[in-house]
Amino acid sequence: MTRTECRLIVAGTMLIGTAYGLARFAYGLFLPSMREDVGLSATLAGVIGSGAYVGYCLAIVLSALLVERFGPRRIAVAAALIAAVGMAGIAVSTQAIWLAGAVLLAGTSTGLASPPMAQAVSRAITAPRQGRANTVINAGTSLGVAISGPVAFLATGQWRLAYAAFAIAALLNALLLLISIPRASTGDATSADSRQDTDRLGGLWRPRALTLVVAAAGMGTASAAFWTFSSDVVITLGHFEQATANIVWILIGVAGLVGGAAGDLIARFGLNIVHRGSLTAMAGALGLLVLSPSNLAAVFVSGTLFGAAYIMLTGVYLVWGIRLYADRPAIGLGLPFLMIAVGQIVGSPLAGYLIGSRGYLVCFIAFALIAVATALSGYRTIERAALQPASTSP
Repeated sequence: MTRTECRLIVAGTMLIGTAYGLARFAYGLFLPSMREDVGLSATLAGVIGSGAYVGYCLAIVLSALLVERFGPRRIAVAAALIAAVGMAGIAVSTQAIWLAGAVLLAGTSTGLASPPMAQAVSRAITAPRQGRANTVINAGTSLGVAISGPVAFLATGQWRLAYAAFAIAALLNALLLLISIPRASTGDATSADSRQDTDRLGGLWRPRALTLVVAAAGMGTASAAFWTFSSDVVITLGHFEQATANIVWILIGVAGLVGGAAGDLIARFGLNIVHRGSLTAMAGALGLLVLSPSNLAAVFVSGTLFGAAYIMLTGVYLVWGIRLYADRPAIGLGLPFLMIAVGQIVGSPLAGYLIGSRGYLVCFIAFALIAVATALSGYRTIERAALQPASTSP
């Protein structure tokens, strides 16, 4: 790859790591300390966690449309700046209502971040290398998650200090994006060529898109319990210290780095096999955590399985969506990622309710069954859906 392409991938990977790993998913890592300081019930914690997903849903729809008009550079920088403001707000929140608002704002950065990077890759990197570039950038989530674990150790329970550091990192990332995304990748809404290109774009709905929508929503629902309450399980059910939860979080992030190979694995084995295998691993991670919560080795294996499965699955849906929407890559990424978030919006408060009423065991087993059901429903059509040529009809 050229130097410009490598710089784009590095900047994009850091943006995804900042937005997803720090602004969004670190909430689950620091939740036990937040609950103690701010006074949150399990149900309220789940509702606040879903706030990040609500912000994500609103932002990813807006981002996918704005990127086509204004280009990826401006939207990517805006995503990093909003992440910085949101995480700074989390750091200074002293009441549940302010914390919920800050989590919502931070969550919007995640939705803004992904579509511009998909668009930038489609414009700046040659087609044979786009699948690998997209899945490497997508694996930035794991980089952010892996970084948040050591920060939790250094902060020694001071989650406000950690989020202040995350906010500064987001500001630095905004500067890196500004100088790394080529100006040539920026759209020009006023040019005649841009308007003509937009007129030739296909419609939003494509044949077999429903299978992608259902699969992505199912995975998002299944993953919500682990992201929001796994640290609670480790501490409350397993009777481990916060340090152990931090290690599990690091393992989730490190294991998720294998998701960067999703593009290569899909090319070799196909979407169908990678999709089914990853959902099975996610179900195993959910079940293992609550069936052996006091077994340290089992807890570590659970975190490793979940991290690898989650990022691999987001890579699967990314590649699948972009194949369906080859002419509109921002939409191709935005649709499945939107549905993952919709599933998480439903899943996070549902998990909080089940934990409060039925306990951790019932909750996590139920969510493991959702992952299994997602693997069973539609896996026979995944390959055909992914390979279906994009329609240009409205």
